[in-house]
Amino acid sequence: MSIVLCDPVLQFHRKHIPHLMEWYAANKEKHQLVLHMEFGRPLQKVQGNAVRVAHEMKASHILFTEHDHWGYPIDGLDRLLHHDRDVIGLKTYQRAYPFLPMCWKKIKPELSFLQKERNLRAFHPTQPVEETDLITWAFTLVKTSVFERFQSKGQNPWIWDDFPTDSHFCECCETLGIPRYVCSEGIVCHGDVAPEHLVYWRRMFETIQAASKTSPGIAMPPGDEDHNDGVFYRTEAQVALDAVRVHQQQVMVA
Repeated sequence: MSIVLCDPVLQFHRKHIPHLMEWYAANKEKHQLVLHMEFGRPLQKVQGNAVRVAHEMKASHILFTEHDHWGYPIDGLDRLLHHDRDVIGLKTYQRAYPFLPMCWKKIKPELSFLQKERNLRAFHPTQPVEETDLITWAFTLVKTSVFERFQSKGQNPWIWDDFPTDSHFCECCETLGIPRYVCSEGIVCHGDVAPEHLVYWRRMFETIQAASKTSPGIAMPPGDEDHNDGVFYRTEAQVALDAVRVHQQQVMVA
């Protein structure tokens, strides 16, 4: 059966289309991919149209991505299909400092995704496949049957108001008891910083912040490769500044 690849191009990122087309060419025949790409249209419209196309073609899945992602693992779709989940996506990270992972768990499970109270914490997956509460569209595979269940229960995820479509989608899943999973067997790039450079960019930002005395450090989530669990990460520059301040105080006392 075919798989619809949904790509809403709202803005142009220099790496997105070249990387996606390379990945698409390598996987089109093997997975009977059907590309649904629209330019400059609202995200929720494009995603809704892709689901409609999937229904008409009797496609088994829809694979969602977005315009600022790139570096798609060639075997990424194979890995997601192998795990055979209703909703599963490769991990990615925020495009800006501190580049947190874009998978979240609720702090208070009883609260909706569609409320203003801050109720999500990012986490680093520790297993190849791990359940998550909120997942984004970086490289997320959804069975078409999920949307058939939505339709039968009057659930509509294609709304953009104070909350983006991924929040509405996960709320619909939560209502119907459909779990979401993140797969850490591959990573999709987001924005302009490649995964192997994240540590250096974090250190650069934190050094600048320390020098300007704007931040004591950022508490990073458990499992981060460059930060201790629950401990404020402090750069060498911060330590050096503290030492200078202590020395100045000692001189003044003397």
